[in-house]
Amino acid sequence: MPATAALALTIASLLRDPAYAHAHYGLAVYDLDRHRTIYSVAADRLYDPASTTKLLTTGMTLGALGPQFRFKTPVYRTGDIDAQGTLHGDLVLVASGDANLSQRIAADGTLAFEDEDHSYDGSPRTKAVPGDPLAVLRDLARQAYARGIRRVDGRVVVDASLFPDAGPENGTGVDVSPIVVNDNIVDVIVAPGKHPGDAAAILSISPATPYASFVNKATTGAPRADSTLSMTDGDDGKGNRVVTVSGSVASTDPPTLYAYRVPSPPRFAEEAFTLALRDAGVAIADPPADPPSFDRSAYAPSYRSEDLVAEHVSPPIREDVRVTLKVSDNLHADLMPYVVGVYAGKTTGPGALQAGFDVERAFLLGQHLDITGAAQQDGAGTAAFTPSFMVHYLAALWNQSWFGDIHRGLPILGVDGTLATIATTSPAKGKVFAKTGTSGMDNYLSRGDLVDKGLAGYMTTRAGHHIAFCSYIGNAVYPHGVDGSEKAGQFNGAVANAIYLDE
Repeated sequence: MPATAALALTIASLLRDPAYAHAHYGLAVYDLDRHRTIYSVAADRLYDPASTTKLLTTGMTLGALGPQFRFKTPVYRTGDIDAQGTLHGDLVLVASGDANLSQRIAADGTLAFEDEDHSYDGSPRTKAVPGDPLAVLRDLARQAYARGIRRVDGRVVVDASLFPDAGPENGTGVDVSPIVVNDNIVDVIVAPGKHPGDAAAILSISPATPYASFVNKATTGAPRADSTLSMTDGDDGKGNRVVTVSGSVASTDPPTLYAYRVPSPPRFAEEAFTLALRDAGVAIADPPADPPSFDRSAYAPSYRSEDLVAEHVSPPIREDVRVTLKVSDNLHADLMPYVVGVYAGKTTGPGALQAGFDVERAFLLGQHLDITGAAQQDGAGTAAFTPSFMVHYLAALWNQSWFGDIHRGLPILGVDGTLATIATTSPAKGKVFAKTGTSGMDNYLSRGDLVDKGLAGYMTTRAGHHIAFCSYIGNAVYPHGVDGSEKAGQFNGAVANAIYLDE
């Protein structure tokens, strides 16, 4: 059979599924050795790339900052420490844009991840990385104690003025802020009761801080019923949250992680850091209520090196790139354009995001890429790309000195990350390194899903060719009871396998 003919037959067969009757499909396959596109289907049309956008975001970040870039998150005092160890002033933690103030940091300096990240909650596969989510804050607290601080008679403050809080990101709804503790999530494990109608149980809350208290009104539903669990946010009148957990979980559900997405990351971090300080032996006076005009950024002009009492230095950013790609972490990806704008574009405040994209634009143009085939609004997946643009971009990455850091971060077909469950018995298992992307909506008319799904990355084919490819399926309609994201993922996995086998 001639080259690519088997691939064409595979695609035609896959598209016969009724789910794709009104869908549109695009594919580009680029030979990295011969420097040309060898197969394409509607490759010059713009598609919703969803999280394949993270290939651009992480590549731009490595190119602009270098794989060894590290964040530094300092803590300053604003007053003197007396002979008894009392700080007559405030402790100010200054947010640096580091996305990993959490338990992800392993003893060897790498960042740990779970294949189904805790920001993608509500699935039996969802897990948080084991350990204490306040580990970094506890280390900062111990440093402050070692500097002689035994009591703080002022406030514990988080200065998150590096760039504006962008609000919830468009995928998982986590707040995008310069300060990130435990991915700005509280992990709530919920289990059903023994029988339908029984109260459900909250098994654990992590991290448990004064910032959020939880009221359990959830119940147990019928076997195999759809989960209707929800969290309703309320204010305790003092700036902290009272969260009501309601709805139901099926009696057949295992204990499952649900994410409470904190609405104010700075306040969450302040309460968590205060807790860590107290646990380290530092007494914190009850601060006065914040006046309406209280401006945490006003501390910035007073930061002096002699007032530094603690500092956290992150692992190299190549580690964050790996986590971002492996689990498709939207928050981490959305932070990257801001971070690049600050540290490479030398712009803080409201202009940081555009400055980051200006750096990306310069990189793309420097690689002689046609950016009329690309549009991008954030780092995580609000974008539009043609498959042709994407494979030429992947070819440009292939030639970068830091390409290995991208390749190391890509999910592996049938093995790990967001590709752990895709094409697990195919010949291409373990041979395809690619970024997934998923977007869409609930289809209330059928109680099913409308899904856009992408897969873009690299492989060495069975015949030994080095290939970059991009496969986008748009507007696939799945009925109730079918996991549309998984089904569309298997579609793209089958395409990747056909490319791998093609001679």
